[in-house]
Amino acid sequence: MNSNERRLKILYLLQSGKKITSRTLMDQFGISKRTVFRDIRVIQELGVPITHYPDMGYGVLRDGLIPAIMFTFRELSVIMMGLSFVRSQVDHEMIRDAENVVLKIRSAVPAPLQLQMNILESKTLVSPYIKNVEKRESGGDWFTLCSSFVEKRSVTFDYRDRKNQTSRRTIDPHLLVHYTDHWNVIGYCHDRKALRNFMLYRIRNINLTDKPFLKRHDFEIDDILYGRSEKNIPVTVRIGHEKTFSFLTELPGRVTSQSNQKEYNQISFLIDDLDFINEWLLRFGKDVTICSPDTLITKRKKMLQNLIDNS
Repeated sequence: MNSNERRLKILYLLQSGKKITSRTLMDQFGISKRTVFRDIRVIQELGVPITHYPDMGYGVLRDGLIPAIMFTFRELSVIMMGLSFVRSQVDHEMIRDAENVVLKIRSAVPAPLQLQMNILESKTLVSPYIKNVEKRESGGDWFTLCSSFVEKRSVTFDYRDRKNQTSRRTIDPHLLVHYTDHWNVIGYCHDRKALRNFMLYRIRNINLTDKPFLKRHDFEIDDILYGRSEKNIPVTVRIGHEKTFSFLTELPGRVTSQSNQKEYNQISFLIDDLDFINEWLLRFGKDVTICSPDTLITKRKKMLQNLIDNS
C-alpha cells in the first residue's frame, strides 16, 4: 500500500464518525507515530477539517465531510457477495430489502460497473437449495431490532418456544447473530432476569418500547454468545479430521482445548444445554464420539435407541 492509498483509507476512517487514535492508525497500517502526524497534516492541507479530541483521537467536523468516491470493481464484488448471502435468507422481507439495495446501487454506478454487477449477480449462488422452501416466513422483523440498537430502546414481542408455547417477552437486545441457517437475537430478558437467545423466525408482533436501556458492562461478548461459564458443563468429544472444520465453525459452545491425534481431533468445550448439544451432535453421525460427561453419553444412547424403536 502506497502513501496515497493509506491516506485515503485514513480519511474514510475519519469520516466514519468514530474518533481514531494515533495508536489505532499505527497498529492498523504498521506505521510510526511520526508518519501518522505527517499523513494527518497532508489530509488537512487538502482542505479536510480534521480536529483532535483529547483522550479520544482524531475526527472530521461533520460539515467537512466530502462525498464518497465511487466503488472500485473489487469493492463492488465484496458488496455483491454480501448481498447474495442476504438474498439467500428465508425471510422474504430481508430478501426484498436486499433487492432494493441492489437496485439503488445499480442505478448509481456507471454503465461498465452495471454490466459487472449483472455478471456477478448471475454467477454467484448462496444456499441454492433454499428454493425448496415454498413458503418463506417473516424472520422476526430484524429492522426493528436494528432500530433498537441505534435508539437504545427495549423491544417487546411474542415468542414461540420449542414446545410451541407462546409468551410475551421484553428484552434489551445486545447482538444479532447468524448461526449457519438462521438469525438469532441475544439480549437481556426482563422476565427471566438473564441473557437469553431468541430465534428470529419464532418472533412475532415485535415493537419498540419507550423504555431506554444501557448496555450491560457485566457481560463479555463470550458470555453473550456462550453463556456464563459457571453455568456451563464441560464436554469432550473425538471428531474425524475431515469434519473438524465444520464442527468448530458451527459449534455453539466455548472451546477450552484441542488435541490433534493421528486418526481424530479431541475437542473439549463448555455448553449449558446437554439436550440441545446431544441433538446437534447427530449431524456428524459416526464421525463424532462422545468421551464425557457420562450424562451426555447416557442421553446419546437413549436417543439412538428411540430412533431405532421408531424406525
